Amino acid sequence: MKFRKFISAAFAALMSASLIACGSSTAEPATPADAEAPAETEAAAPAAEAAASADSINIELTTAPVGLHPLKTNDAPSTYVNGQIFETLYRRTNDGTAYDPQLAAELPEFSEDGLTATIKLREGVKFHDGTDFTADAVAYMIDSLKDENYGSQRPSIVESIDSYEIVDPLTIKLNLLYSDGVLTAKLAHTNGCIVNPELDKSQDLLVDATGAGTGPYKYVSSTAGSTYSLEANEEYWGGAPEVKNVKFDVVADEATAVARLQTGEADLYPTIQADSFSTAAAINGYTAVSETSSAIYFLSLRSRASQAKNPNMENPEFRKAIIEAVDMPSYVTSVVGNQGTYVKSIVGPTLVGYTPEMDNANVAFNAEDAKAIIDANGWAGQEITMLVSTREWHQTVAAYVQDALSKVGITVNVVSEEWATYLADAKEDGTYDFCILSWSNVTGDGQQMLEPNFSTKNGVRTKYDNADFDAAVDASARSTVLEERQAAMLEAVNLIQGDYIVAPLYSQNTAFVYNSAKLSDVVFDKSGQFTVKDFKVN
Repeated sequence: MKFRKFISAAFAALMSASLIACGSSTAEPATPADAEAPAETEAAAPAAEAAASADSINIELTTAPVGLHPLKTNDAPSTYVNGQIFETLYRRTNDGTAYDPQLAAELPEFSEDGLTATIKLREGVKFHDGTDFTADAVAYMIDSLKDENYGSQRPSIVESIDSYEIVDPLTIKLNLLYSDGVLTAKLAHTNGCIVNPELDKSQDLLVDATGAGTGPYKYVSSTAGSTYSLEANEEYWGGAPEVKNVKFDVVADEATAVARLQTGEADLYPTIQADSFSTAAAINGYTAVSETSSAIYFLSLRSRASQAKNPNMENPEFRKAIIEAVDMPSYVTSVVGNQGTYVKSIVGPTLVGYTPEMDNANVAFNAEDAKAIIDANGWAGQEITMLVSTREWHQTVAAYVQDALSKVGITVNVVSEEWATYLADAKEDGTYDFCILSWSNVTGDGQQMLEPNFSTKNGVRTKYDNADFDAAVDASARSTVLEERQAAMLEAVNLIQGDYIVAPLYSQNTAFVYNSAKLSDVVFDKSGQFTVKDFKVN
């Protein structure tokens, strides 16, 4: 079979790369403790030519952004671009431990009962078209996310907000349905960016973001799926950026991206994969960085016959056998190597709310038990459909899962789709049985892993429907006491993994390569995002 041949080649290439990268005869998966300090490698070959001018940079993407509207897109490539143009009220610190005011002037001021939050806004901020940023724009964001017809990707951001009062042009008071321990984190999510209300009503921000943001870069032009050009906002409230022009190029594949680094045509590649890391690290004048992140990759299993392609997915034992058949620890060790960490809980160790007890919910690899379940129920020869994107890491995981399940008597039909199509089709009923999903955890809070992805109301891809799970997730947000929140999250993790709905794969390191002859202070946050404004020009 094609995928069986592919996995053998992938194993050979990726294992070789992992061994070279760590300089050892054994590739070990990185742990959070091992990777707290970025692993940086700067090569010593002939210097590469600088891409474009000294204060301009070219950034490589191997997946095209879905669009330029931060409230209506939720994919990483879109956020790479939109994060330069638009801003949120708060911003998660790069180390992932706290939140700083961004468009807000200070952290929220909560009432004693926790049911109101007053937010003071930063003075002197203007949208790129010269319009003043005021509390009206914050109110517009809240109203838009609450409007079911608007197309928001994350209405859960404002779910706890019952109403608001515009106290003055730079002050808004939020009246909450409950004491929300995640409010600041949610308001730091890119799906809660502030957009220019009037321009959002008059132009399609998905394709034209001219004048619509407050960020350090202005939208200039784009060719959908190809190039996206931005220029520095010289009037930016935080000071003019040192990098004056930013161009995102969408290239065909990883090999092309690495080749453009080697020729000096590119200055930053934000998603270098394990099998290319050592090659990129050997480019003179460029630095390769690998560090722990809050991103998690996982399998999502449909659990209702009406929503799956194979009706057996409704049987918990069938789902259990699928999960047990896949040896993910070996995959991480052999393929991912020191570019990721095997995790047992869907709420990973880098997230607020995680406790070691959550690891007990893990369904361990047990091919013998998986085959016994399948044989006892007469399921040998059953076919199930796996939906994946054309991204290289999706393809590698899919091949591995397909091969593992074939050994216990299950045939996996892999359906591969271009990224935007995949994201849309993953919401559909009756077209597949399980898929690969990832979540960068922009907020850094475990509750914001559980609610957007798996709650009955918001989990549009996994489509888990469990009232007890929903209640536990709600409880994990309705307190500001960490221990109470952790207990509720633990209950939720035990329920969803105990029902064999999700299977954590691994936490992928943030790995990137940049032109260190040109740039310094190139830092990514724990969700794998970056702000070019933070970069310095050497």
